[in-house]
Amino acid sequence: MIRRLIIVIFLGCLALVSYAQNRPTIAILPFTGGSIEDGETIPELFSFDQTLNSVFSPMPRTSINSAIRQEQSFQMSSGMTNPETISRIGRQLGARYVVAGTITNLGDQHLLVISIMQIENLQMVAGEWIKYTEIGEIQEKIPQLAQVIVELYRRDISQLQKIAVLPFQTTRGDREADALAQIFAVEVVRSGTYAVFPRTQTLEQVQTEYRNQLDGRTADEYTIRIGRGENPLLALSGAVRSLGANRRMFNASIINVESGVQLKGDSVNYNAIEEAVESIWYLAAKLTGQEFIVRYPYELSAALRNINGSNNNTINGNFIITLSGNIDPTALRFLTNGRKLIIIRGDNIERTITSGLGSLIEIPAGITLVLENNIQLHGGNREQSIIRILNGGTLRMEAGVTITGAKRPAISVGTNSIFIMNGGTITGNSNTANHQWGAGVIIYGGLFIMNDGVISRNTSGTGAGVYIANGTFIMNGGVINNNRAEQYQFQRQSYGGSGGGVYINSSYLPHISDLWCLFIKTGGTISNNSSSGSGYQVFEGSSRRFRNRALGPNDNVDNRERGDAGWWNQ
Repeated sequence: MIRRLIIVIFLGCLALVSYAQNRPTIAILPFTGGSIEDGETIPELFSFDQTLNSVFSPMPRTSINSAIRQEQSFQMSSGMTNPETISRIGRQLGARYVVAGTITNLGDQHLLVISIMQIENLQMVAGEWIKYTEIGEIQEKIPQLAQVIVELYRRDISQLQKIAVLPFQTTRGDREADALAQIFAVEVVRSGTYAVFPRTQTLEQVQTEYRNQLDGRTADEYTIRIGRGENPLLALSGAVRSLGANRRMFNASIINVESGVQLKGDSVNYNAIEEAVESIWYLAAKLTGQEFIVRYPYELSAALRNINGSNNNTINGNFIITLSGNIDPTALRFLTNGRKLIIIRGDNIERTITSGLGSLIEIPAGITLVLENNIQLHGGNREQSIIRILNGGTLRMEAGVTITGAKRPAISVGTNSIFIMNGGTITGNSNTANHQWGAGVIIYGGLFIMNDGVISRNTSGTGAGVYIANGTFIMNGGVINNNRAEQYQFQRQSYGGSGGGVYINSSYLPHISDLWCLFIKTGGTISNNSSSGSGYQVFEGSSRRFRNRALGPNDNVDNRERGDAGWWNQ
């Protein structure tokens, strides 16, 4: 009996060894750019993850450290971004795949960028990036990160068009710009549009290799750098340029290596790296996203089916819906089954989408929706919001967008959601229900950042332009004007309107710690609004800092500070 048990255990061990041998080997290198402790701790957490271990056989940490000691190009301070170095270390270890990562400071937060390289042909097969505050958060997020990486690794990308990602032109030692270039490469991989091959050469060198390969004369010294003769027809080139002060521009273009012709190109401007991270995601979507040309409602339905998939599968990616006709009436619903960036825009003339029953668009967690260029969203004059940003969703509104025709707040920003207004117009909305709270934008526990654009000619009982019920409104630019707060009825009583431009909820409930309102104004204009009662421009009823004087145009407002009423009537 004991002999049988020993044989069973022995055979089981042989089976486990055989199974482990059949899994591809993977070397998880120390992550660079942050502290040495973080750089070692995060790879160790990855090496213990069950999902990753079910697909790969991680190399021992002692072997990896020994190989790194022999690699002079590996610098913990500069970051592991050189594919040649990754390739050499991987070959020394005999690993089929290598995980490399870098950490960049984002003020009080950190940015972690991870990529997986296939050593045989130096192809980037998966990648991910996240923000975190303390290393303890990473331990909780490792399973999710590993799941995303494994799903990307398992995709069949053999038929995808190949693209070489060239080193981005940045100021020497510019860690932030280098991190953005890595995020861009990760987003290109995630898009599922191209097979990505990070490179260490210039465009001219890649073009020379391509011509040599066509002639059958690929140089031996280049095969180590670029893989086993993998010379993509396309190349992705990028640069980070200074626009003075803290303003920068991130450029990217896709070039045909054979002809040298630029096929696609675009740029985004940014101030801080926190803003740049979102901008890079947006730019990658524009260059690599799957585009749907929509003329009729059934074509829009088909596009949504492709974007959403089902609740049973995970879909990550970047998608573009270009309207070449008006859509009336309809509703757009997106599934929370992955991280997606969705761009909706008109073609060469303004196109309109009109609400059907219920709100026109709902944006859940995991979805970033960008509205841009020649598009109007119309509420159909129904008593409903046009856009509802749900828990964790994000909306970006660019120039050339009009939101109008709602009889409730046109845009509702829910808990933990974000609305960034970079342009466009919110106009012609009126609230005839919901106690007439807000007509343009209402904030319920989320964040509204207004950088540009116009909120004008909206009407409600309170906060006709912007109503902060709970959350934060940061006004950096743009215009809020010609909105009106009118007299309204509530529980059979008449009330004078207040806060024609902006209304900050005056309620203060100390037993509900998350009910608070914050208005920060660093720029922009609030003018020519009107009210049948108090606060033509801005009204706030409980801030201690205004105990002895009226609220003025240069004041920020936080209702967590209780006190007497303050309003701005000028």
